[in-house]
Amino acid sequence: MTLNDVPAIATRGIAIVAVGIIGALVIGWDIAQGNLTLPTVVAIPLVLGLFARWAGVAADPFLGGILLVGYLVGNRGFAQLNVPGIPLLPGEAVLGLALALTLWRAARTQTLPLRRDALNALVLLWIAVGATRLPFDFRQYHISALRDFAMIYYALFFFLAQAWAEQPAARRWLVGALTVGLALCGPIFYLFDLQQEWVTSNLTLGNVPLIFVKSDVAGGFMAAAVLWFAQLYSRLRHLGWLLLTSSALFGTVICNSRAAVIALGVGLLWLLILRQWRVLRPIALLVTIGLLALLIQAVTEPRPLTTLPLYRLYESATSIVDLDGTRVYQVADLSDKPDNNQFRLVWWSSLISETWHDGPWLGLGFGRDLAAEFLRTYYADNNNDFTARSPHNFLLTVFGRMGLLGEALILAIIAIFAVKTWRAGRTPPSAITPSAHLPLWLTGWTVLTSACFGVVLEGPMGATLFWTVLGLANASPMGAPPPSAPAPLDPKL
Repeated sequence: MTLNDVPAIATRGIAIVAVGIIGALVIGWDIAQGNLTLPTVVAIPLVLGLFARWAGVAADPFLGGILLVGYLVGNRGFAQLNVPGIPLLPGEAVLGLALALTLWRAARTQTLPLRRDALNALVLLWIAVGATRLPFDFRQYHISALRDFAMIYYALFFFLAQAWAEQPAARRWLVGALTVGLALCGPIFYLFDLQQEWVTSNLTLGNVPLIFVKSDVAGGFMAAAVLWFAQLYSRLRHLGWLLLTSSALFGTVICNSRAAVIALGVGLLWLLILRQWRVLRPIALLVTIGLLALLIQAVTEPRPLTTLPLYRLYESATSIVDLDGTRVYQVADLSDKPDNNQFRLVWWSSLISETWHDGPWLGLGFGRDLAAEFLRTYYADNNNDFTARSPHNFLLTVFGRMGLLGEALILAIIAIFAVKTWRAGRTPPSAITPSAHLPLWLTGWTVLTSACFGVVLEGPMGATLFWTVLGLANASPMGAPPPSAPAPLDPKL
């Protein structure tokens, strides 16, 4: 710096101070008038920026970690939060900010946050196909088309997380956020199940409950937590990880979500295929202890067998394969399970038939009511209280919206997903290929499986977790950016 630079620096300093004073006066006036919109909009980025500097990561991965914990713990409650006066939900807000920062960095470094592999190409093509048909659907269905298109744009978290994970500090932050969120899933589910009214009345922000647990989504999260903490216990042998595994396993069983049990089964099947015996053994031990405890209770309790938890577990398991609804259930609150099976099967078959007839190659489009034909078949009396728009199966939602083209792409993505899971599980842990990749892939499998039986990837709670985990898993190993990547960016940016 020379003496000639002093006037320019002084001028900039005066301008910054002036803007600060004017901003403070405007914000102070708004607060005095009871209008908190502008103060909130200004305060949130400042506070988050300070926390991001404290965490040593850039603002967007920092917010990505907060988003993961929020959806894992708060579920539907956190998903409905927004800045007063601004109808922008957490997922969309973080996605918009992260895209802006990523594009700015890409312009500076002249590199895109993409990797030259099949998974990147397929996800990008899937998004492009959906985006191509959105303008045509918007003309017909308007805001409904944008709402349904969310299942496509949430996939952008895949590329964001993949870019974030190239920075070791950001990767540690995101994996740590996943660990915290998964650890809290079980306890928060128990609390909400026992004290729902207290939680929704007292833990609020702007009259919106911070926590409102959606059982099918939370069940899939707890199934993922079982595998996540069993992996940690197998490597670190700390009793705390085993306790968290048992907590998640207990929550998966009692959450009344059969999709969660199937999702856990798929994860265990992967461990079996990959011969991950060190991970399977503690889970098998916990299952054995639980079944023995239930068996001892059944033998010693004087109550009828049909009122005991062991029999309830048995009937809940058998209801999964009761597709024709002929079984008579002794447990009262399980009597609706066969109807639930029929509900899905009728909806799925009617959607397949309608899509095949009206738009087999490109689908029915975003905004189309995928329940209309089903309602005419299943609810002949025209049930006006029915509000669901997705057929409780992500793969069929894709087929209904995007036809065979979209379905072929998502199935190709799943195929690559399977190949990469196999490679992660069969590659010996080393400094270059950390064993932490496999838990990420398995977490993706549990969420994807639960999405085949519920509304999971169509909304931000499951979709943000799924695509972020896939991006983290597909990123280069920690500390080893790909050859084409630029030098690491300053985490303060």
